[in-house]
Amino acid sequence: MGLDFDINKAVELYKKSGASTQFTDSLKQVLRYAQKSDGINSISDLAYLLATAKSESDYSLQRWEADYLCNSTGKAYVGKPCQRALDYYRSTNGKANYYNLGTDKNGLPYFGRGLIQLTGKSNYKYYGDKLGINLINNANLALVPINSFNIATTFMNKKRGGKYAKNGTSRSTFDIVRDGDLRLARISVNGGTKSLSEINKNFALWKNILTKLKAKPSNGTNNNLVKILVFSAFVVSLSVGAYFLIKKTVK
Repeated sequence: MGLDFDINKAVELYKKSGASTQFTDSLKQVLRYAQKSDGINSISDLAYLLATAKSESDYSLQRWEADYLCNSTGKAYVGKPCQRALDYYRSTNGKANYYNLGTDKNGLPYFGRGLIQLTGKSNYKYYGDKLGINLINNANLALVPINSFNIATTFMNKKRGGKYAKNGTSRSTFDIVRDGDLRLARISVNGGTKSLSEINKNFALWKNILTKLKAKPSNGTNNNLVKILVFSAFVVSLSVGAYFLIKKTVK
């Protein structure tokens, strides 16, 4: 479905609020994708996706875990990350050795990649299968911008049972947000409550911005194309009218 709103105005209001990002162009691309995405169906959906993305990647569609160690923040690597990042993936400092959890055909583990930092072999398998992308064979495909965005929205729309269910009905992260439980929504993404206050603040900010811009569900139609078709029909109508008028006059 997606949402219709003025992207440039949205970014302008975001920055006027005092918020910032290193990746303005990527933020605009995220918003362009959101306007056409079947995974975004309300202001609440987009606001929560953006709030999560701010915390996980600063809106960069091509962020990867520990990219700062390679002086490549927000830039896709060529071949593989630098040695400092690879050493980090092997370390057990506050995390598991990613290499022990499986590697792809390039010999790279399933470290955090993309807009919401998809991590772990099982997640790469699940979301790759859902989107028809062989992420298990080539984890780097998670850094292709459109894949990065689609992974994020698919993740947010995944129905989960157990503690995430309500009255026996499974709920997605977006469902939980709409029900007002922002703490549980964060747990559904992160497994814990890291950056909860920051995400809730940005969620409120984006909801306010999108509401001010009167963002509304899109019918999925290209507005420029509609204008062209309407104009073309108008021209054809004039031409037909002129033809009959001339024919009548000649008689």
